[in-house]
Amino acid sequence: MKIKVKFFALVRELTGKREETVEVDDGSTVRTLLDRLAEEYGAKFQEYLFDPGSTKPRGYLQFLVDGRNIVLMQGLDTVLKEGNSLAILPPVGGG
Repeated sequence: MKIKVKFFALVRELTGKREETVEVDDGSTVRTLLDRLAEEYGAKFQEYLFDPGSTKPRGYLQFLVDGRNIVLMQGLDTVLKEGNSLAILPPVGGG
C-alpha cells in the first residue's frame, strides 16, 4: 500500500525532499514506516529522528497521520491504511 510522507524544516533538508510516496506492507505501523525511512536516509536522519541508542523517536518531534497527532491514536503502533499521509514535524520556535 502507498503512504505519502511529508517532511518539514530540518527533516526536509536531511531527505532533500518535501514529500514522497512510500510503498509499505499491509498492516504497517507508524513505527515500521519510520524504521524504513531511517534505513533509507541513513545515519544523520536516524540520529535526528531517534533518541541515541534507541528506536524511540525524540520527544520534540510530532507525527501526524492525516493531520491527526498519533498521540491521540495508538502512538507509534497506529496502523496505516492505503492513502494515509504521515507528516514529520520538528519543533517550531518563534518569538
